[in-house]
Amino acid sequence: MDATVSPALEVGRRLYEFCSQGQYRRCIEELYADDARHIEACAMGPDMPRENGPKPKLLEMNDWWEENHEVHGGELQGPYPHGDDRFAVRMAIDVTPKCGPMEGKRHVMEEVCLYTVKDGKITLAEFFYDMSKMGG
Repeated sequence: MDATVSPALEVGRRLYEFCSQGQYRRCIEELYADDARHIEACAMGPDMPRENGPKPKLLEMNDWWEENHEVHGGELQGPYPHGDDRFAVRMAIDVTPKCGPMEGKRHVMEEVCLYTVKDGKITLAEFFYDMSKMGG
């Protein structure tokens, strides 16, 4: 690793590569700590609380997402480093849900994702988005 690149930025670059290729599960498998957590902007229902983790639960959530959404494309920007332990990316995903209140309604989900890194692994991912832009 380049001495001028922070540990978080190195992880951010790898996350960008995986997500750009649609390899979200691999991203969690390889870049996340065993006790990693996700914190969403809001709960998505009784089975989708605002906070989730550890890693096995995050993998389970990823699998549910992939089974229940048709992804048409997306765009990433970043990573934007913040010290040695954090980075952010902006994501936009063109998606059609296969179930729920947005079933069959194609839309673009936009979010800012803030990641905290410790010992070379993501320990916390926080997601910021406006549900009113998604029709939710």
